[in-house]
Amino acid sequence: MSENSKNNPKKLMQLAKKGDSDAFGCLYELYFTPIFRYIYIRVKDKGVSEDLVQDVFLKIHKSISGFQEKGKDPLAYFFTIARNTVIDFWRKKKDLIADDPTEVFDKLKDESANPIAFVERLETEKAVYQAIGKLSDDRQDVIILKFIEGFSNREIAKIIGKSEESVRQLQCRALKNLRNHLKDFKVL
Repeated sequence: MSENSKNNPKKLMQLAKKGDSDAFGCLYELYFTPIFRYIYIRVKDKGVSEDLVQDVFLKIHKSISGFQEKGKDPLAYFFTIARNTVIDFWRKKKDLIADDPTEVFDKLKDESANPIAFVERLETEKAVYQAIGKLSDDRQDVIILKFIEGFSNREIAKIIGKSEESVRQLQCRALKNLRNHLKDFKVL
């Protein structure tokens, strides 16, 4: 496999469709972090997130022969499968209690020289995390895909199966909800 192919997701998908395991390995390395981050934000448990990421890649590996590009970025395909995997998980695990966000933030390395700034940042992160968690599933998806993963509204529309106008409306309403929630916590 050429060095150029290793950095081109579309070429990697074409090679993986033909059974090239090295190409699939490159896709795994390329997409693991964004898929993990997306799932972790939705599930809030590192271990479960790791398991679900593995499920996502197994599903993709099994179904890759049926992948049709149709002008889509392969990452959109990966996110669609990740989104459906998270939905299936929550359907099966309605009684699962998520990790406490403060426990997760406590494990982060303190890079702040100022302890007061560190505590303020932690409180702000916790408030944002809680605010996102209070949104509906569709609004959470839009916020995560738009502002954390950096997708365009067109890409988000393809991933979640809605029109671009619906994505804009979901985003607008989600931001309004977040703004109101964060004002309550005196973050804004």
